[in-house]
Amino acid sequence: MSDLDHGFPDLQPAIISKIHIGEIQILGSLHDSSRTIHFGMPTGTIETVPGFEPAFKAEVNFGADWMSFDAEDKFSRVNLRGVAKTDKGHSIDYHYTAVAKLEPSLRKLLTGAPDAETIPFGLATGHYKYRVGDPGLKELENNVFVGNARIIKNDSGVMTVETRQSLVISSTVMD
Repeated sequence: MSDLDHGFPDLQPAIISKIHIGEIQILGSLHDSSRTIHFGMPTGTIETVPGFEPAFKAEVNFGADWMSFDAEDKFSRVNLRGVAKTDKGHSIDYHYTAVAKLEPSLRKLLTGAPDAETIPFGLATGHYKYRVGDPGLKELENNVFVGNARIIKNDSGVMTVETRQSLVISSTVMD
């Protein structure tokens, strides 16, 4: 076994979120030369995959993304915050940050082009943080989650951001 075969973390599939995009507001150029668009993201779901603990299912009841675009217009930065309520009545505060490559397919979705279509996973990668009051879900606060995102456009034009998140599991192999 070489030195590069160990010490890296593993990933465990954990959570799927599907959050709907609502009202879009263009903020324009800001003091740091970035352009920013505000996306209301008022509804959706966040749910663990079968076998992941602590298991939960939650409905999003508030969310917004302040997406900024770099000066070269090659990448955007996602800064999504929201609140969801579990099926047991507990609130979850979530925060998703990511970097997305501005491919033509993503540009079409973000500008509302009529020929825009669902974009696949692979353009946006980021990480999720959770804050919870429910003692049964506290473990979410003490872990790192990374994931990929895609944007689904349905037949009626509604767009949904889907992220598939994995728990980062520390390596236990010693050198």
